[in-house]
Amino acid sequence: MSNCPNCGAEYMEGAAVCLRCGAALPAQPPVQPAAPQYQPFQPAVPPRVMLPPPAQFAPPQYVRPQRPFCWMDIFTVLGLVSSVVGYFFASVLLLPLGLIASIVGFRSDRNRGLAVAGIVISAIGVMIKIMLILSQAALLPDWFTNGIW
Repeated sequence: MSNCPNCGAEYMEGAAVCLRCGAALPAQPPVQPAAPQYQPFQPAVPPRVMLPPPAQFAPPQYVRPQRPFCWMDIFTVLGLVSSVVGYFFASVLLLPLGLIASIVGFRSDRNRGLAVAGIVISAIGVMIKIMLILSQAALLPDWFTNGIW
């Protein structure tokens, strides 16, 4: 919108006379649109997706408190080691010691599986040792030690 040079009233672009005073308005050259400038083809790049920053705090998780080692844990390890070593050396002493120590260690919640392994290994070893002692003392029948056939 432009103003009339005679009365100052606004008039529309391209009007020949002012509607208020009737004065002739200066002619303005028509505005030609600018020629579009062509740019070489460039493939469209997808916009970057802005991810939110990582969470600063993780949700709280329950952490079970660590209990200190106790004597029952030591008995569990002693029972397993003595039952395994008892198969090779001093089996009359180590196999019963492994059985008793593993039974005491079974009361602990921490190494219960290790204690069960010690109990099973030493119990089988004690049974084998008893069978060997009875066999060497000739207290078992011949068909039991040599088989039925």
